[in-house]
Amino acid sequence: MQEILEFIRPAGADSLTELVAAMQDAAIAHSLDLNIGFERMLKDFHALWMLVRLRADLTRRPVGALRLQTFLRKPSAISSIRDFTLLDELGVCGAAMQNWILADAGTRKIINLKTVPALWSLPTPTPERTDVLKKVAVPDELTDAALWTVAPEEIDGNGHLNNVVYVRRAEALQKAPCLGLEIQFDRECFAGETLRLQTGGDAVRGVKADGSESFLCRFRKENAV
Repeated sequence: MQEILEFIRPAGADSLTELVAAMQDAAIAHSLDLNIGFERMLKDFHALWMLVRLRADLTRRPVGALRLQTFLRKPSAISSIRDFTLLDELGVCGAAMQNWILADAGTRKIINLKTVPALWSLPTPTPERTDVLKKVAVPDELTDAALWTVAPEEIDGNGHLNNVVYVRRAEALQKAPCLGLEIQFDRECFAGETLRLQTGGDAVRGVKADGSESFLCRFRKENAV
């Protein structure tokens, strides 16, 4: 079991979508190394890992291959936080974090992580990072920008819309390059559902047919101070 796993994306990351995809791949690789991957959680605990929040911040555009060092914090009863250090040919170029929960595969209700002993003996670096992911604030004004019907190929192993696709759709609505984002996933989306995408300032929100919020993403522009 590796306390810190290093994952390399030789092609680098020319967009936040590519960065988030690399984070997903690194998280999967590390979960398999730690024996807490998808198949083990489903088989032994009838549970699914679900990403509920994510933040990624680059200090500059990566040069050459992107290296991601990923590691866990000690879990709480509710969630597991995964951290990332982002590096390229010149050194550290950013940091990121994900907030994961476990949900019952049938009811989709949140599972108390204390009922999963395997999570409490995993190696974690010390000292831990202390930053937290807060609820993303909704802008005062949002306007409808696009309609998006979720395609079957956008669905992942959990049977719902993959987190990278949310970012891809949201980033496509940005007119200026971005170096960072925060996104919260409030309600799952499934194949055939139509989302109304709203934009305003640095934000993109996805609204389901019943009017509920599916996700909310806010970007940090490349020229922001």
